[in-house]
Amino acid sequence: MKFLLSLFICVSISLTVSAQKKWKYKIKLIEHNGKRHRGFFYAADDSQLVLVKSNGDTSKISAENISRLYIHRCGIVAPVTIAAAAAVAVLAIDNPNALETALIIFVGVPIGVCIGLVTGELFANKRFYKQLQAKDFPLIKADLQKYTELK
Repeated sequence: MKFLLSLFICVSISLTVSAQKKWKYKIKLIEHNGKRHRGFFYAADDSQLVLVKSNGDTSKISAENISRLYIHRCGIVAPVTIAAAAAVAVLAIDNPNALETALIIFVGVPIGVCIGLVTGELFANKRFYKQLQAKDFPLIKADLQKYTELK
């Protein structure tokens, strides 16, 4: 019994700790040779960027190799999409005619999802940097550090 209680406490603590590690910004880097890197934005320096991939690996990419940089905020598109689809579904359920309700659900919910996706993408905090050179990174370092986990 003590073993099960100890195991339960360890699992609950590990789940609580892992739930607190939520990334705010995703980053996509494209090097001059065409190689792509995707992950979460961790740190920015004058000479390199540090990103954490989804499997937990840390990558340091030199500023000389980066040609394009895309940053966008995580977790804003899905809630807006779900809210738009739910709003259309609520309007459909309020209708007393069963045929119109089915039609609104089958046609209106996908349209609500599309509208929610577009609205969510508009509100997703995005930054694009194209045709970057190594000399550009000291100039944009202050702006990049707004999006990093390590301030």
